[in-house]
This record gives sequence, structure tokens and C-alpha cells, in this order.
Amino acid sequence: MKVTLNWLKDYVDFDIPADELAHRLTMAGLEVEAYYTVDYDFSGVFVGNIVEHQSIPGSDKLSLCKVNVNNELVQVVCGAPNARKGLKSAIALPGSKVGPLDIKTADIRGQHSEGMLCSEAELGLSNRAAGIMELPPDAKIGQPIESLFAESDVVFDIAITPNRPDCLSVIGIAREIAALGGARLHKPKIELSLNAEPVSDYIDVNILNADKCFRYSGRFLKDIKIQNSPYWMARRLYLVDVRAINNVVDITNYILMETGHPLHAFDYERLEGKKIIVRTAKEKEKFTTLDEKEHILTPEDLLICDAEKPVALAGVMGGFNSEVIDSTSSVFLESAYFEPVSISRTAKNLELSTESSRRFERGADPNGTLYAMDRAAMLMQQYADATVLENTIDVYPRNVEPMNLSLTVRNTNRILGTDLHREDLETILSSIEFTITAKNDGVSVSVPTFRPDVQREIDLIEEIARLYNYDRIPTNTNPQVDLTQKSNKSSELKDYIRSVLTGLGFWETINLSLVNPQIAKPFLPEKQQFVELLNPLNTELSVFRPNMLYSLMTSVSYSRNRQFQNLRFFQVGNVAWMSPENQITEMTQIAAVITGQRKTQTWYQKPEAFDFYDIKGALFSLFDKLGVTAVKLTEAKDSFWDSTSAALSLNGRQIGAVGKLDSQVCDLFSARQDVYGFYLQFEPLFKAREKEIVFTQIPKYPSVPFDLALLVDASVPIADLEEGIWEKGGEHLIKVDLFDFYRGQQIEKNMKSVAFSLTFSSKERTLQDEYVNQVIDSILSHLRDKFGATLRPR
Repeated sequence: MKVTLNWLKDYVDFDIPADELAHRLTMAGLEVEAYYTVDYDFSGVFVGNIVEHQSIPGSDKLSLCKVNVNNELVQVVCGAPNARKGLKSAIALPGSKVGPLDIKTADIRGQHSEGMLCSEAELGLSNRAAGIMELPPDAKIGQPIESLFAESDVVFDIAITPNRPDCLSVIGIAREIAALGGARLHKPKIELSLNAEPVSDYIDVNILNADKCFRYSGRFLKDIKIQNSPYWMARRLYLVDVRAINNVVDITNYILMETGHPLHAFDYERLEGKKIIVRTAKEKEKFTTLDEKEHILTPEDLLICDAEKPVALAGVMGGFNSEVIDSTSSVFLESAYFEPVSISRTAKNLELSTESSRRFERGADPNGTLYAMDRAAMLMQQYADATVLENTIDVYPRNVEPMNLSLTVRNTNRILGTDLHREDLETILSSIEFTITAKNDGVSVSVPTFRPDVQREIDLIEEIARLYNYDRIPTNTNPQVDLTQKSNKSSELKDYIRSVLTGLGFWETINLSLVNPQIAKPFLPEKQQFVELLNPLNTELSVFRPNMLYSLMTSVSYSRNRQFQNLRFFQVGNVAWMSPENQITEMTQIAAVITGQRKTQTWYQKPEAFDFYDIKGALFSLFDKLGVTAVKLTEAKDSFWDSTSAALSLNGRQIGAVGKLDSQVCDLFSARQDVYGFYLQFEPLFKAREKEIVFTQIPKYPSVPFDLALLVDASVPIADLEEGIWEKGGEHLIKVDLFDFYRGQQIEKNMKSVAFSLTFSSKERTLQDEYVNQVIDSILSHLRDKFGATLRPR
């Protein structure tokens, strides 16, 4: 939001240097991002009076003007369409400077030109470049042009937070300055000469969707003369980055910046049926806005219509079919209040953010419609010769009343650490136009409707703090707030997992939780749906991620595109999806990926690429550190895995998976090399972790190793064989490792050879061969009966 120093001084009397004012506003919560002085970028430019004007033969646009400057006639060739006899304008004489231009004499179309008649744009005063500057008739000939205007101005660029729509206006910021400086805000008074004709003869308003349009006010103005707005108005709009168009449009924009309330002027002659109907759009209804762009609407969008067609996109932009043009003579002036969420959705869905939508979606003042409308009507009467009808239209189906709150002195001082009295609260809150009623223990506060952000007692205390001045609040080294924090076992475990994975050589990444649904589709659990954002900024960030591996793959893609080949990443974060019954499942996942080379090529070693066993080794090292020992490998069914993968089961429940990502999934991220990874659900790990470290004494007796080589059908999972060994291994079996796997010659086509290393140990005695052989016989019998496994012949 940009405002100028001179504009602010119209509403509040103050004499504060620009740098000090910027500091005070920033400390009060209105951050001044920048401020700069605006000087006149020209010299040697004077008031001149055109005493003769004639067209140059053979030229369609050029004319020859003789200009009186200090009783001296100067001949100038001019191409402006508004150059005419009797007009006073700005003339730059030879030797003067206008912006980057050095003015010199010149011969144009055989005519000698001794200077330049200047437009406001050429002088850097406004954006109006269509014609030369038109000065008031009482301007003194020969007077330096800058002496006609105010001295240099200062522009403040203020970052207004979304909860302060009242400060999206010059009056709103002036109100803050008045409160900070103990001054009084004086808003312009409304003075109108009214015509007694009934407005009902010209227009009728009907609101069909009162849930989206709480209030609709309007005035009818006729006998309007479309022309340029006065220089001072065009200048102010120019300094706050608003383009001057004509007097009627400029006045609506000026009131928007002044009061913060958007207005819209319709060309009355282009409205059909003398009606205004406020309704929602039909499905796929088309509408062309002022910028001549066609939009396809939905029933979520609110329209302002006449009897036959839409004429404005409510709260966002007017229609091309009803804009004010040069031939406009009558105007219907709209001043309304639209429901903020509705306007926000329309603006985002249509990618059409405007000064109007910015204010409505944050919350304009529903009880400020009449003042803004009448202020605009007054200016149109002054600068467009408008005849204003006496009666107004004001349809208010959903009345918005000020909110009433209570504030106690005790709570204020307890929270702020101050020693304020009730009179202090009254003074501070009254300075921002809150209505105060004294109570025994504090005050009763009526919050004006231009402050929708103040809804609780704590909001009032915040207002007290910022206006009292944070620097005045004494420092208290013994706060009454309990800062102790209870231990959070869940967070502690997450931090420990991060420590373990970092120790294993992984780098932690952090990514947005919103993802592209087209790329994330393979990561979505079967028969589940995405959790979609209601109003996404763009379609590529419109759903919540369904698996942490997606986030890690985006980091792999980003790094690979920057020539980083060997990567080890992990991340801890939340994922979510939704069932067909609209039940949302959200959980925390831990995920990691590796890609590239385990060993890079050097003079003493050959390169070695990462494989499945690298990621599996890191995973089981994590399990070992957590004390989680009952994890089993089963068949992985997620669609994003290659065949070299396995699901992870804990106590009969799948908690994740590990393996090689499918090449087509890698192609979605332009990985261009094999990627291995795992993901785990955090909650089962949290419940199954070893809560205490228990000391285990080194066995006094030697362990007994035994190798078991088996032939079994190729379809039998090795994990099932290992589970079968544990089932019959007895209490003294402490370790089972697969150390050999073979398929090929000397073995039937549908068979495979596997060899396990078994370790037996006892804390009480040395185990005898007879005992071990009995256990091995039991294991072989069980594996033969359950899987058809036999001992491999030597």
C-alpha cells in the first residue's frame, strides 16, 4: 500500500520527519518497507498561453502554436490533440531540461520550433500522455511551473498484513498516525446539492444471493461531462501507482485509495431494463471483464447483472460491456459489501487479483458503503458537473453490527507487564475510534466494523500494546508465564532417528508438503484419493503428499540437474490421503533414498554403484539402534517399486517397504539412474522401540555354529524359510543368517538352493552336538512338511 505524506496531511495535522514517521508506523505494526522523496525532474519550464493555433499544411496531427511567455511570443510545433487557442500549458524553452531530454530549437515540417509544449507524463507528473498539460485559467503567465504545485512529496510503501484491511486506505493510515501522535482525525465532510427526482424512476436493485452480498448501496448521477480529472488527483493517483483514465473512473479509484472501499461506476445507458440483479453465475457462464479477457465462471462466482446480462464480476472487476466511456452522460454508482471468502475464491480461481478484490477478500467495512459513495458523488458533482439524485438505494439484507467486548485493567497489566489505569485504556482505544464505556474493573468496548480483526479481549490488549509503544513497556526478568516444557517422547525419538541416519551418511532434506497430483499418483495407496487444497496457488502444488519418497525424489531430481550424482537423503514428515468415504488418514513417515556410487573411481579402486543391500543395510542399522527386532520382510505391493523390493512387517502389520524404485517412476523425476529407498510409519516404531537399554552379559559358554543348505521350490520366499527355522529353533537359537543363494546348473529349473548359518548359545551350559542335531532334525522336518524343502546333497 502506497501513500504520500501530503495526502496524509489532508486528514491529520502532524509535523513528523519522514524517517521518524516510518519508524513509528513500523513499530505500530505497519511495516514501512521503503520511503522516498519525489522531486520534479525538470527545469526551465514555465506557464505559457497559446495565443495563436493553426494546422500545418500537409500534416494530420501537427499544428503551429504561438505561445505567450512573459509577453514574448514563442513559436512551437505541437502534435497534441488538445492544443488550442486560449489554453494555458507548460512550455519548455531551449536550454531547459525535461527528464533526460535537453530542449533545443528545431525545424519540423519546414517550421521553426523554439521549445516544447509538455504533457504531464513528459514532466513526470502523471501518466497522462495523450495531450499537453492543461493549467487553470488563473495560472500566471511566465511563472515557473513547479511553483504551481506543492513542494516535493514523500511516498511511503507500507506492507499491510492481511488482518488489517482498514489500513488499505489513506484515511486508515492517517487514523493510525493520529493515534500515535495524539492528534485528531478529520475525514472530509460530505456536501451535496441534490435533485429531488426519485431514484426508483431510474434503477431497481434485487439481491438474489444475500449470503454473498450483505449490502448493496447505489446512487444515480446524470448530466455528467466526461473529461480529464483535475491535475492534483491525477498526480496523487500516479504517485500510488494508479493510472488516470477520466474524471469519473479516477474519482472511484481515488475514493478506493482514500477510504479503502471499492466503488464501481456503470454507464447507465448501457444497463438494460433499469435493473441491477446480484446473483451467482451459471455453470460455465462466460463474462468479459474490463481488460477485455473472457472468463468461464462457476456457481461460486458472484455477478452483478442488468435485466438481460452480467455487467460486473462482483468485488473483482467491472464488465467491458458497461464501462464508462467518452459518451457516458449518466452513471449508476455502486458501493457494496461482498462476503470475503467468496471474493477470494473468485479472484484466485480466475487468477484476477485487483485492488478491489484485495480489499473485499480481507474484509471491507459493511457500514462504510454510504460514506464512500457520497464522497465520490460529491467529487463527481465538483469535477464532472454531475446532477445527483436525492434518494439513495441501500439494500442491506444481512446487517453487520459492531462487536462488543470487555477489557479488564488487571488482564491488560498482567499480560503486558504494565501499570496502566482505566483512563489509559479509554484514551488509547478511543484514539482509533473504538467506542468506550467505563466499568468498575475496566471498560466495555464497541469495535467498529472497519476492524474485523478485533474479536477477543487479547486483540484489544494487542492494540493497547502497539499504540502505548512496545519500547515503553518495562523489561521484566521474572515473567509470570510458566516456561517449563514437558518432555515429548515422540519428538525425542524423531530427533534420535535424524541423528542415526545422519551418522549413517545421509543428509536431511525439507520439502513442501504440497505436490503435483500428476507426478504423485504412483505413490498414492491403492483405492485412496488425494487430499486436495481448496484454493491452490497453482495446479502443480494442489494436493498433500501421499508418501515421503515423493519429496525425496524431488530433491534427487533437483540435485541431479545440478550435477550432483552420489546422493543419500532422508526426511521425516507427514503424509495424508483420503478414502472413497472422505475419511482422511494422516501419519508421520520416515523415508530415505540413495542413488549413484558407493565408491567412486580412483587410482586404487574401481567404481561401485549403490544396490539394494546398501539401503537395506542402512534400514536395519536404524532398526538395531531403535531396538526394533521383530521386523519381517514380505512381498511389496506398492506400484512404485521395482521387483527388487520388500514390504516391512512388524507384529503382523505392514509399517513400510524397502527396495529399488521403478524406472518409470524415476523417469517422472528425470533421475536417469537407479534409486533405492525405504519408507517407514513412525507410530509403530514409536510403540515398538526398546524403551530401556538392558545389559546383556557376554556368554560364558561357547556358541555352536551350524550351516544348513536346502533345496526348495523357487516360489517359496526366503523370509518364510527363515521364519520356519525360528519357529522350531528352540530357545537357544540366537542368530539366523542367509549366506548363500543359487539357481542354475545342477539344480532343477523350478528349484533354488539356499544356505543359512545358524548360531546356538546357552547362558547355563555348553551345548552338546546331540542337542543341536535334534533341533536341526526338528527344523528340517518342519521345513519339509511346510515348504517341501530338503537338504541339498553334497
